Amino acid sequence: MAGRRFVKARQIEKPPQHGEKPFVTLVEDAFDGASLKWSQRLRLLEEANTRKIRRGDALDVIAAAQRRREKTLSIPRQSRVSAFVKRYAVFAAGYVALAMAWYAVFATQ
Repeated sequence: MAGRRFVKARQIEKPPQHGEKPFVTLVEDAFDGASLKWSQRLRLLEEANTRKIRRGDALDVIAAAQRRREKTLSIPRQSRVSAFVKRYAVFAAGYVALAMAWYAVFATQ
């Protein structure tokens, strides 16, 4: 395990007072299935800011919750190669459609 090092766990927020929900619970409640809407993510980051939680820690909590959800719901992760192939296919199809339309415009003249 070259390059890895042990990082001592630390508390990211003060214990909630007066019936507040912990930040981790807020993150779990914000998910809709396995997805988290962008607006919800922004709200969570604003809440983390008001609770004086570092942005990196808040993003780590959100990412960990999302990975847990994807694992429990058995959602396969898309590989980089398959994502590239899909995007390239969409680009190529659009390019061919544009070329055919261009040809149709100039062929009728």
